[in-house]
Amino acid sequence: MDYIKRYTTREGVRMAVAVTTATVEEARHRHDLWPVATAALGRTMTGALLMAGDFKNEENVSIRLKGDGPLGVVHVDAFSDATVRGYVDHPHVDIPLKRAGKLDVGVAVGHNGEVQVTRFTKLRQDYTSQSPLQSGEVAEDLAYYLYISEQIPATISLGVLVGTDNTVSVAGGFLVQALPDATDEALAKVEANINALGPITTYLSEHPDGEGLVEHVLDGLTVQEVYNAPVRFQCTCSRERFEQVLMTLSDTDKRDLLEDETTELVCHYCNNAYHFSRDELASLFDMK
Repeated sequence: MDYIKRYTTREGVRMAVAVTTATVEEARHRHDLWPVATAALGRTMTGALLMAGDFKNEENVSIRLKGDGPLGVVHVDAFSDATVRGYVDHPHVDIPLKRAGKLDVGVAVGHNGEVQVTRFTKLRQDYTSQSPLQSGEVAEDLAYYLYISEQIPATISLGVLVGTDNTVSVAGGFLVQALPDATDEALAKVEANINALGPITTYLSEHPDGEGLVEHVLDGLTVQEVYNAPVRFQCTCSRERFEQVLMTLSDTDKRDLLEDETTELVCHYCNNAYHFSRDELASLFDMK
């Protein structure tokens, strides 16, 4: 089962870990993603879940990676209940491998552009900020965003391994952040532990449930688990929401829709299709 867990330490370091294999696979299936699109979207979905850390205030996070690569924009929303949704503008992109078995996400996303992050809760006004893309590989871009836009030193590791049948073998990642009271000794320990870990996809291939990851990264520190929740792909769309959108159309557009027997509306985020008959729309528009 996919999950996200959060930890604090006495030494001023906090960590979040997420295993998102089934969640990313559902996104791949819903959007018919080709491998490099699966990797880009999966990394961003995992990163958004890790960054939505203010669960006490029910914080939601939206991430937009706007690069100049062929994928177009990567769109992701992560919610305080540990659900996530997302899509890429162009899911059928084929990029030569960077090296044997290594998808070139950086080229697919693009090296020029920006990371845009919006944080929103019920307690305060939405907050949006941006930072320049660094590599298009997602993890480095999100870490740079946290440092530049939110002044939080962070290490992020994100990975998606796509099998030869194009399905998701493993997906997940972790986020380590230094709190203001973090000691230099603790940070040095964590840095050494992360350097010894190797690629996150290699670790998850050997430990698909992420077992032992926290103990490895935070070895030598006093660790306490503070949050544990299942993760799943879930969209906020509904038939009622599309009805509200339809009602905002001009009278001319409404009449145009009534010329067809059936109108189909598709949600970008989850690819669910909603169908409205002519009679249903006429009743909705009060244009019988």
